[in-house]
Amino acid sequence: MALFRPRPLLNGALAAAVGATLCLVLAISAPGVGAAPHPSEPASPDPSAAGTFTDLGHTVTALTIMEGAYGPGPHGGDAVYAVVASEQAKLNVVDPRTRELIKTIPLPGASGAWGVTVASDGNVYIGTYYNGHLYRYEPEADRLTDLGQAVSGERYLYSLVPGPDGSVFGGTYSGAHLFSYSPADGFTDYGRMDPEQNYVRSVAYDADHDYVFAGIGARANLVRVDLGTGERQDFLPAALSDYAEVYDLDYVGGKLFVKLHPGPALAVLDPVTGEMQDITVAATGETAQTVPIVSRGTAPLAPDGRSVYYTAGGSALMRYDLPTSTVHEVLVDGEPAAVDGAGIGFGWLPSPDDPSREVLYALAGNYAGRAFTYDPVAGTLDRYTLPFDRVPTDLSHLHAGTDGDGKVYTSAYINGDVGVYDPATGRTTQYPRLGQAEGWAWHGGKLYIGTYPAGRLLEYDPARPWEAGTNPRVLFALEGDEQNRPTALLDTAGKLYVGTTPGYGEHGGALTVYDFTTGAHQVHRHIVQDQTISSLEAIDGTLFGGSSVAGGGGTDPIATEAKIFTWDIATGHKTGEFAPIPGAYSINALLAGPDGNLWGLADGTLFILDPETHDVLYETTIFTGNAGETDGDLILHPDEHIYGHSAARLFRVDPLAKTVSVLRQGGTRRLTLDPRGDFYLLHTGDGTNTNRLLRYRPPHDTCADSDVRDHVYAGDIDSEVPNRYAGDGCTINDLIHDDREWPNHGSFVRHVSSLAEDLVERGILDAAEADQMIAAAGRSDVG
Repeated sequence: MALFRPRPLLNGALAAAVGATLCLVLAISAPGVGAAPHPSEPASPDPSAAGTFTDLGHTVTALTIMEGAYGPGPHGGDAVYAVVASEQAKLNVVDPRTRELIKTIPLPGASGAWGVTVASDGNVYIGTYYNGHLYRYEPEADRLTDLGQAVSGERYLYSLVPGPDGSVFGGTYSGAHLFSYSPADGFTDYGRMDPEQNYVRSVAYDADHDYVFAGIGARANLVRVDLGTGERQDFLPAALSDYAEVYDLDYVGGKLFVKLHPGPALAVLDPVTGEMQDITVAATGETAQTVPIVSRGTAPLAPDGRSVYYTAGGSALMRYDLPTSTVHEVLVDGEPAAVDGAGIGFGWLPSPDDPSREVLYALAGNYAGRAFTYDPVAGTLDRYTLPFDRVPTDLSHLHAGTDGDGKVYTSAYINGDVGVYDPATGRTTQYPRLGQAEGWAWHGGKLYIGTYPAGRLLEYDPARPWEAGTNPRVLFALEGDEQNRPTALLDTAGKLYVGTTPGYGEHGGALTVYDFTTGAHQVHRHIVQDQTISSLEAIDGTLFGGSSVAGGGGTDPIATEAKIFTWDIATGHKTGEFAPIPGAYSINALLAGPDGNLWGLADGTLFILDPETHDVLYETTIFTGNAGETDGDLILHPDEHIYGHSAARLFRVDPLAKTVSVLRQGGTRRLTLDPRGDFYLLHTGDGTNTNRLLRYRPPHDTCADSDVRDHVYAGDIDSEVPNRYAGDGCTINDLIHDDREWPNHGSFVRHVSSLAEDLVERGILDAAEADQMIAAAGRSDVG
């Protein structure tokens, strides 16, 4: 049986001796005893590290489309344009009438596009991430041009809208810039629209008054820019100031349509005075300042000159009547016109039955390629699927778990589809639309999953068929508590503990406690004031939680250093908090170590602390800087080593010497362990996006359940020689066979002497240590 005991501090000589035997050693010291300075450059991978990596390929192939646009097609006709997010994203060009894919056009360097629009000259503009480039496609010439980064340093472009003379306007993250591009003048940067917020999520152009509106997040604001005078004005009515984001904007028929999150809610403003228009709901006769909306803004003005269409909850098609400011549910054959998802792109095109009049075409939903055509004159609705090109999708998270069902679950970024890899068969099964997974935990044979964006906790029973809405089933959502990412899940003592990040524009994560027996949950907001909860672990009745100074999306930190809080599991109360690593941004991983201590990862610093006194016993720098508020994993493997991952580095920690070996660096994300002892990571393969599954199989452990006592023992005699690994997963204690039947004491001493000589020859022991070990064997009563 392996024995684990709290470790005394290593002195400098011993640390140096141990370090000389390993390929990659990172300096370790006790706080206040001359800690070695952090390296200015990250450690390189250990070329001698054993173990094997196997690329298992893609696990999710799907569609993720943020927005589409209708306009002139290549070489005549009409087309719908949309970008399918993936590594090396492509612009898809589809004929909306024949419903055929005309072509796909690679967008070099782009991973997806939040903005697609058709300019007044018929050219198509695409605003992309993560490179922040603007691309122009000219249908007549069938030519794509990469126009470069719209604003230097801005990696996300959001909503694009057409302006005058073939120009377009757009917004950026993370500097909240408004920009324009025109064929004549190129790019114009209008600067930052909000001094504190990070997003210009939406843009609208008012051609009647030559205004541009910029919708701000993560604290909602609306800025109006007068292009004639250059004057800027904060334009959001006070009644809308509690929202997080102005998510979409449309200028239609002399009115400004404003979609706000959360809700989502639609408000209608006068673009000159800013006055909110009261909206009458035709079905009830009631008047409100906002009404529900789910679509990416609204359709352009209908041919009747008074109707503005959009979609609301339940994918209902709605019509806003401009003269009366009344919303009507669209009916087809006397029933509500339900489409197949939120409208994400609208266009009025000639009717295939009567080209003299126009009908509404629209994309519906982000993930299935669904679309519809509505004829307001004939009162008909046609729903169908367009053949967008399905591609391998970026992956955001994965989980197996030593207590799981033996399969590896992967979650698609934004899309939310799940790919389940079965190591027993080598096959992957894909399931639809779970939501973007942020954290996982097994309990009682069921998988509990925290998903973004609504902060939902779901329960999945793998013994039953996957059925949307039923299995997995939603247990609760934390959106109402201003939480959106359940990033840390821990099953202990009959409860599930959930650590979350706050919503956009908010500070203060939460600890949520879910009772498996009663199904009740309690939310403890600001368990660490103004901080996100990034990691959880339990030792001897105490819950330890690691925090991050990060707030929700689009915010800057208020707190100055990450902390660990303690929570009494029996009483359900917080008992304290402390900062183990001064100035740390985030404590992304916590682990009950093999020595009974608490191991943690604070940014790039690995630390070990006493769970009772909270004294930091060891710390070492793996890399400098931070990796954000959720990027960190620490896992204890059956071979007694601790494996970790952060900042695209897979590393292994020797539990005795506390030395760290970097096994792989670059192109990886996340880490999980299955019941067979295999690790899995997300990785990029030869590309740039993490859309593949990678298996790491550690080297064979010859000595399972090693004796990892601090010192080398001969029977009950402590040699005071530090124990260490001697190869093939065996410690020196494993190699001393004091549990055998020896013919006499001398035989045992000769065995230990021979072993000591071999260890000296291999550079694992020095001569003095060998003498100590042999002397201990001599004093023992073995044999």
